[in-house]
Amino acid sequence: MTEMLSFQFVQHALVAGLMIAIIFGFVSFFVVMQRLSFLTVGVAHSAFGGVALGIFLGLSPYLTSVVFCLGVAFLIRYKSGNTSADYDAITGILFAATMALGIILLSLQKSYTFDVVGYLFGSILGISRLDLILIAVVCILVGLFFVLWFRDLLFMTFDPEVARSSGIPVERLETGVIVAVTLLVVVSIKIVGIILVTAFMILPASFSTKRCGTYQCAIAAAVVFSVCLFLCGFLIAYQLDLPSGAGIVLVGTLVYLVYPARRD
Repeated sequence: MTEMLSFQFVQHALVAGLMIAIIFGFVSFFVVMQRLSFLTVGVAHSAFGGVALGIFLGLSPYLTSVVFCLGVAFLIRYKSGNTSADYDAITGILFAATMALGIILLSLQKSYTFDVVGYLFGSILGISRLDLILIAVVCILVGLFFVLWFRDLLFMTFDPEVARSSGIPVERLETGVIVAVTLLVVVSIKIVGIILVTAFMILPASFSTKRCGTYQCAIAAAVVFSVCLFLCGFLIAYQLDLPSGAGIVLVGTLVYLVYPARRD
C-alpha cells in the first residue's frame, strides 16, 4: 500500500476519486429522489458525442463535452412535455443519436490519436494535475450550490407543487440541478467512464434510501457508501490490473444486491 501511494499518478487518482465520490454521494440523493436517473443516462452517453466533436474540431474534449451535454440536457427538458412517457422517449432518442453522431465524427477523423477507450470506460490513472484542478473547481461549485440552496432543494424534491406555490424558484433550481449533474458527469468521465458514470451517480442513494428512514441518514449513508465504493473498487482494480470504473460499479452493485433493505 505504501509503495502504491508513492506514485504521483496514484495520488492524483485517489484525490480526484475521493472528491468525486463525496460529491456524488451527496448529489445522488437528489438525482434519485427527483427521478433524474434516466436524464443522467442521456447526459452521460451524450458526452461521447461531445468528446468526438472536440476531436473533430481540434478543441478540448472537456469543453465541447460540457457545452454539448448541457445542450442535450436542456433539449430533453424542453421536448419532454408533461408525461414520463415523453421524457423517456426523448431521452432514449437523444441517447442513441448523440452516440451515433460521435461514431460518425470519429470515423471522419481517421488520424486522431486520442484515448477514446479511456473516456468510454475510465482511465483514472491518467488523471493529470490539470484534471485534478478542474475536478476540484467543479466539486466546490456544485457543493456550494447544493449547500446554499439545500432547504429549497429539499422542499422541491419532496413536494414541487407546494414549493412552487410557496415562492421557491423551482424552475431555476431544476436548471441548477441539471447544470450541476452535467458538470459532474463530464469531469468524472476519466474516473469511471462515459458508459459507467450513471451507475456511480445512482448507486449511493439507491442503496441508502432503501435502508434509512430519514433524509439526513440517507444523504450521510450515500456519501459513506460512495467513498467506500470508490476505495474498494479502486484498490481491487489496481491490485488485479482491471479497469477502475468497472471495478467500482461491480462492487457497488454487488453490495446493493446482497445487503438487505430496511424493513418498515
